[in-house]
This record gives sequence, C-alpha cells and structure tokens, in this order.
Amino acid sequence: MMTWFLALPWWEAMRALGLLSFAAITAGICLGILYSLPFWSAPVKKRLYKTHAALAIDGAALGLGHGMLTVIDTYVPYSWSELLIPFTASYRPVLSGLGTLSFYALVLIILSTDLRGKLKRPLWFALHLSAYPAFVMALVHGFFMGTDSGSLAAQWFYALSACSVVLATLVRAAYRSFANTGKGGRGRPAALRRKGSVS
Repeated sequence: MMTWFLALPWWEAMRALGLLSFAAITAGICLGILYSLPFWSAPVKKRLYKTHAALAIDGAALGLGHGMLTVIDTYVPYSWSELLIPFTASYRPVLSGLGTLSFYALVLIILSTDLRGKLKRPLWFALHLSAYPAFVMALVHGFFMGTDSGSLAAQWFYALSACSVVLATLVRAAYRSFANTGKGGRGRPAALRRKGSVS
C-alpha cells in the first residue's frame, strides 16, 4: 500500500502546485499594484481588493502544498527541517531557501493586511512592499529549480509573469508622476507647492 502511495507522480503534482502558486502570486501582486489607481469606481475597487486578497491567500496555500509534497516525494526527499529552515536543504540549498523565504514573506504580507487597522501606515506599507522581493525570490526559485524550465512554455510563463509585474509597476508610477505634476504645480516638487512657492 505504501509503495503504491509513494509511486504516485508526486514530483509532477509538486511542480503543478508550484506553478499555480506562482501564477496566483503574480496576479495578486498585479491587482494590488493597480488597485491604488484612483479612477476605479468604489464597487470595482472593492472587487479588485477582494480578488487581490483571495489570490494572495490562494498563492500561499498552493505554495504550502507545493512545499509539503517535497517531504513525500521520493526523487529528492526533503526533511521537515530542510523545508522550514531556509538554506539547510541538501539539494540546491540556496534555491530551496529562496522558495521558503518567499513563502514566509507572503504569509507576513497576508497577516499585515489582516492587521492593517492596528499597524501604522508606514509600517504596513513597508511590509507590503516585501511583495516585490518575495516575487523575485519565487521567480528565481521556480525557474532555476523547475525541471521543465528549459521548455519554451515555461520560459514564456516566467517571462510574461515578470513583465506583468514590471508593467503594472510602471503604469502606477507613471500615473502618480502625471498626477503630481498636473495639480497646478507644472512639475515643481511637492514640497514647494505645499509652501506656495512661485519660483
């Protein structure tokens, strides 16, 4: 019975969960970035926020399942300590550790969102910005550890994911820059506009 159980395609299942987790994280980050744009109506912003939060939770859950399957898999089995303590794995310790750190960062972001009302905004914002390094760590972990990363489909998947996050970030930055220079200041620094300078 146990032999049959261990012979199941755990490696493929683990890889599938990893890809699904990364896709959910990517979509969640993009929605979180675009959510702050001011032109959304209140109902749309509410839906965006709920979807953003759900994708983050789904990504974490899928990532947890992805990691737990490494303990069951017989190809390169991990111990619980190797799974939970970054950079202690015997197999590709740096890449494995990046995956663990990315998961921890994602959990921290989810918890900080739940505690948003009790945290000062600068602290909450700093914790939320850790989504960027978490995404990069997950990208490096998934691409360089993936057995299928040499395939064109996998390369396109990771490339489109990275480009989506970069593009969403650039759109928000461009919109904020346009908004800051378009509010009666002709591009003057915000500090000068607040002081009423007419230089």
